[in-house]
Amino acid sequence: MKATTLSQVRFVVDSDPAAVPELQASLSALCGEAGLDDLAAFQLTCAIIEAVNNCIEHAYGGEPGHPITLLWLRRRDGVAVEIRDRGRPMASPPPESPAAAGADAESGRGWHIIRQWTDTVTYTRDANENLLVLTRWL
Repeated sequence: MKATTLSQVRFVVDSDPAAVPELQASLSALCGEAGLDDLAAFQLTCAIIEAVNNCIEHAYGGEPGHPITLLWLRRRDGVAVEIRDRGRPMASPPPESPAAAGADAESGRGWHIIRQWTDTVTYTRDANENLLVLTRWL
């Protein structure tokens, strides 16, 4: 059975860290409108922003001027967010159960946050495009 989309919002942001705060504010508002409680809204927003930051840092090598497209899909049973970029593909698929980075680690927390704070994560590479889909059930 295919989930019915109640609403969708499309964002296109630049691969520049300066573009992230405005996106984060918009996502937080959408989480509230979707009916997520404060904790779930915080977690989903953090997971999405972590994924976008990964696009900036890894797919585009920190180089601004490249598009990252997000499609927010509000469904009856939850929220799905499609994140697309045309940067470098992932060297390997995202880990199923990434270990948390140590408290003194400078990086490495991203996949742990994404996996812990979403219900499903899928990654595909098609036609020179990365597609990451994060889902949070209500």
